[in-house]
Amino acid sequence: MALTEIHQDIIQTNILTRLDGQTLASAGCTSSLLQSLCSDEKLWSNICSSNWPSTDEALVNQAISNFPSGYRSFFSDSFPSPSHRLTTISSQPQTSQIISSVDLRYHDKLVFSKVESTNTTPNDWFQSSPFRIDLLEPKELIPSVVKFSGDEQVMQSNLEKHMTLSWILIDPVQNRAVNVSSKKPVSVQRNWLTDEIELTFSFVALSGGSVHDNYYVNCNIEITCGVKRTCGELYVSGMSLTVQDIDGKCLNGKNSMVTLQGLTAAERRSSGGGDELKERYEEYIQKRRERKEMMERRERRLDMVCVAGGVVFLMAFWSFALY
Repeated sequence: MALTEIHQDIIQTNILTRLDGQTLASAGCTSSLLQSLCSDEKLWSNICSSNWPSTDEALVNQAISNFPSGYRSFFSDSFPSPSHRLTTISSQPQTSQIISSVDLRYHDKLVFSKVESTNTTPNDWFQSSPFRIDLLEPKELIPSVVKFSGDEQVMQSNLEKHMTLSWILIDPVQNRAVNVSSKKPVSVQRNWLTDEIELTFSFVALSGGSVHDNYYVNCNIEITCGVKRTCGELYVSGMSLTVQDIDGKCLNGKNSMVTLQGLTAAERRSSGGGDELKERYEEYIQKRRERKEMMERRERRLDMVCVAGGVVFLMAFWSFALY
């Protein structure tokens, strides 16, 4: 039976609704009929809602409605990873607002979902201060339906394997979006002081141009979570995003926005998976460690030169004084 012999309502209702975003986009390239059917805004809205429940929020809906092709454009921006090689353009006009659409899952269970608007008006205070987005207030705990019992090492391993995060940044001025999360943790460590677990999600890029001078930049997401001893219930107590340089220092608002806007404008490519992003993060950590060691060696040499110069000066002074 030819595709044209099937009623369009059947195709839309019983076939296209079962496809994921990548398959739907591919199907739309096969014929003019499917291209028309696969462009339905409701299909793409449902796909975005299924992948990222936070996109159901009114603030995100309003922003997506201004995208060139609505939810389809949003999906094509947010699902594939941006290229890790960026050419940031400092002359690009800076937006006065950036929207975070965040979804944290363990297996298929939604642990946390939130939309946060951050004021990025380019005033003196914002541009010179360290850039940071915090989704939770101090001492705020977000409970979940996920429960753990038994060995803590097993729990830590399960979090590393099965915890996934989407952190989509939306620029409502440029009408672009980008997912800056590695989706799976690149690092999981226990804080022995608080006994909580710290998960790091990351997207590392190599930034050229005038701001970072060919340095690594790291969109670093830190999530702190723990387990209530009484019931074994998982909770989230911290979630933040910063942009770090090669030394691990937080960039200021101006340079962070240059980086983030560079990511939204970067080419998209098929993601190589969490392993590739984790390897890139480990490479970044190694480069940071090597740079720190180089700076320490330089400081030691400078200290030795200063000490030697002081000894020579004292010897010359006493020689002059004695004779």
